Amino acid sequence: MLNKTKGFSLLESLIALFVLSMVTLVYVNSSSIFYTAQTDLVKSDRRDQLADLILQDIMEYASQKNNALGSITVNGNQSFSGSTDIISLTGFTNNPSPGDIFLIDGVRGRYVVESISGSGSTLSVTATSNFPTVMISNGTVATFIAFKKDELACFDGLDLTSVAPSGVGTCTTLPTEVANLHNHWKSQIDNELGSDVSVRSIDVTDGNLVKVTLGNGSNNTVLAKKINICIFDDAPNTVAFNFPGLDDPMSTGIMEHNENPTEHYYANGVARKFNNLTSDTGEYDDTPSCSRTNASTCRQTYAWSNTITVFLYRYTGSDVRVKPSNCDNTQWSGQCDGVRINQNDLSLWFIFDEYNHTDGSADTSQIGFAKDGWNQQGYLLYEVRNLPSNARILVFDDARESCIGAITGGTCTGRYKWGNAHDGLVIHLGTSNLATLDDIELEITGVPYGVDRWRILRSDVANCLLASGRTNSAHGGAWNQENENDCWNYVEAYNTTTTAQISSSSTSVTLTDSSYFPSSGSVQIGSEYVNYSGNNTSTNTLTGLTRARRNSATIPNNINSTFTGEITLNTPGGAGGGHIQTGFWGGYAQIGGGEVVKIDYNNDFSKFDNNTIRITARGQRGTSAESHSSGDSIVNYDMRARTWPSGTRVWEGPTNSIPVVQAENSDDTFERVRLKRRVTLNLSATAVCS
Repeated sequence: MLNKTKGFSLLESLIALFVLSMVTLVYVNSSSIFYTAQTDLVKSDRRDQLADLILQDIMEYASQKNNALGSITVNGNQSFSGSTDIISLTGFTNNPSPGDIFLIDGVRGRYVVESISGSGSTLSVTATSNFPTVMISNGTVATFIAFKKDELACFDGLDLTSVAPSGVGTCTTLPTEVANLHNHWKSQIDNELGSDVSVRSIDVTDGNLVKVTLGNGSNNTVLAKKINICIFDDAPNTVAFNFPGLDDPMSTGIMEHNENPTEHYYANGVARKFNNLTSDTGEYDDTPSCSRTNASTCRQTYAWSNTITVFLYRYTGSDVRVKPSNCDNTQWSGQCDGVRINQNDLSLWFIFDEYNHTDGSADTSQIGFAKDGWNQQGYLLYEVRNLPSNARILVFDDARESCIGAITGGTCTGRYKWGNAHDGLVIHLGTSNLATLDDIELEITGVPYGVDRWRILRSDVANCLLASGRTNSAHGGAWNQENENDCWNYVEAYNTTTTAQISSSSTSVTLTDSSYFPSSGSVQIGSEYVNYSGNNTSTNTLTGLTRARRNSATIPNNINSTFTGEITLNTPGGAGGGHIQTGFWGGYAQIGGGEVVKIDYNNDFSKFDNNTIRITARGQRGTSAESHSSGDSIVNYDMRARTWPSGTRVWEGPTNSIPVVQAENSDDTFERVRLKRRVTLNLSATAVCS
């Protein structure tokens, strides 16, 4: 499990970002000791506290709101459809300038002034991005923010041993407020520290790092804070994803290329676009730069075995109108119309597993070279939530999978199944401005098959942000390069191990480390789901185990000892209801506490949805075929209580993770692992740039 560095805070309120998104670096006695919390400074001596207060004053000065433009409100009721960037505002006493930032109460995001028209107190303001679909009432408050980044130079070179100068360095005229702050700090130091502090300097270095030095030359305190001005960046390169149970967001980069997503993904040899930006006319074949891969994406370098790969992609080419790839109008009525992609628009990509056939010759015929191993099959049921109103599916990958119906209420409910290949989903977000988006979340909603971890694009390797096919891209240029590189971070569900064997009836288990688990709850030991009532973190022992927690159902009619075929199970009961949690592609079930049978769902979504199993083999796992009566119970056999050896993995429970059925192994067992149950593109609690 990875635990990555926390991103900058964006909002509780956007205005607070200017104060809260600062990195504090503390160098004490030139020893390069790093403190991560400002509370540690307050506990230091008064010299450290004064240096810290000086920095706070500078940050407050640099980040104040600009009230000089007036008390500004929305001029009349105004409705927006997601395609308009002009708003009428009133109450101006001074005109805004291009590049100024403004916020509108109740409307997510910050907007940048592109131009203004009109005169007097009422102006039409054109923003650099469209407003979302929203009705804004007359009198709604608009707040313009001024960030005095240009005046930071007026603090560079201040010497607090004397009164404020008329100017310093390139700041030839010191603003009155800066001079007042200077003299206030000098007075505080004189009164509290006196001649003990002969060094009293303020410096502003490259990158807006403000540094305060107090001391006597041989014993100095040096404090520094960096002002984060990334909110002004309309094309950030860094965002963050959150996973449940991880303390900190995971920083991720935004991949860029001038190939539109349908052209770059090129699913199953399909890429079409239109020669008209506003209508579906003049349809013709696109010309991707990579070759077709049968039943899969040509960009194999982004895929990895048994892994869900997720990243953001920014299209840097000219505006284009494309046809959603592999969209079938008989299945997806209303979703196959053309989608306009504007320059710098963002899309969110999910790639499930990788193309990896059962033998090398088959791989060679499909992806150009032999691939070790075999990914077998996979299955996912999921929801993507909080999508913007104009979001569209760009790549369906498989014509009758993807979202189950249109995106409604910002939610896409979808599913995929694959065998020997892999699937993927590309969602057009309809904006280049991340600040206008809500948190976007993908959650796995049913027991998946054949995936066991997530993969996130790194943000700290520049060549990893260059998409495959670009010069110097770390992902390579050929369509069939599936080599691993340093561009990805992996996230697994938290797991530890048993330190000794436990029997099928044990009511306690000792772990390598139980500190991650709550005082009571549920864990998965091997493939067995258990409850526990106590956690002694001193001895790393879980106690009060309730073994083999699993759903149960009943068979609807009598079956004889030779029956094979389909039966629809009665509504499951037991621990939580729902499926008996065998995998879509197969598993073992036990009927009536005796016979074990092998089942699957006949490769049919509707059979899986309706809990219609297909019995394919009788008398399995050392049992004998028997006749069974209507109402006999049926449970998942692989989740039974059994003896687990020392070193068995113990996984975190359902709050943060979901069970995953793996492919059948050499022991004729469908073992189970666990996967973080969701990933969130975290835009409300993480800065949208670095």
